[in-house]
Amino acid sequence: MYNLKVDAHTHTIFTGHAYSTVAENAMIAAEKGLEAIAMTDHFGLQLPWLMSKRKYNLENHLKPENMPKFMRGVRVFNGIEIDITGFDGRLAGSEMPLSIWSHPNLQTFDEYILGTKEVVIASLHYFDGFRDGDIVKNTQMYINVLSRPKVDILGHPVRCGLEFDWREVVAAAKAHSKMVEINTAALRSRPNQRAANMKLAQLCAEAGVAVIASSDAHICFDVGEFGLAVDMLTEIGFPEELIATRSLAAFENALGQSRGAL
Repeated sequence: MYNLKVDAHTHTIFTGHAYSTVAENAMIAAEKGLEAIAMTDHFGLQLPWLMSKRKYNLENHLKPENMPKFMRGVRVFNGIEIDITGFDGRLAGSEMPLSIWSHPNLQTFDEYILGTKEVVIASLHYFDGFRDGDIVKNTQMYINVLSRPKVDILGHPVRCGLEFDWREVVAAAKAHSKMVEINTAALRSRPNQRAANMKLAQLCAEAGVAVIASSDAHICFDVGEFGLAVDMLTEIGFPEELIATRSLAAFENALGQSRGAL
């Protein structure tokens, strides 16, 4: 049984459908003995709501310096879960020009927001026609996402039930030093997908690809609750050294590799 010390996928009230604050998440993380958490609120699902706000409020929220790096002794990463919005691997905000935001060195809003985050999870939730692709399209979508320099983690890749070439996607994660998520909330809400998650984890183990076991908490009490993911990884004897969330040091090392710093 693994004793994981990092929850790299949590949400706050800013997501719009979660129930706790950054401080509440950090407080529970400290009580449970975690070394670190990442605040990875959605970007994409709530994009119209965000864009209805004044520019000052939006940019103020996104600046990393506005959130302490430590709360109650817990390292708090300023992160994001950004939506995959096309088979070409585009991400939410890619269609939004930055001319009105006065950032001359960047072309689109997704480039801007990714540059403000310490942890980036790219996940598929939905986009128009996302179930109309085939294995080739779906596989290339994930490969394109994994090739993006500022994406660190491929979020719950089996949750939407799309068919893709598992080995090709895992190979892309390996080639670009990215992490793959084993999502406890998805295992809980979709128990019929446990075998698929297990297969994905086994392929990651064979290829030497790091995974994160996360809570995807939408309320503070779920922070650090990744028992279903841990049970599954334990069952297959997943190598502990490939679990990036086993410690803060391991997670920071995996982030450094993802960003090309190591």
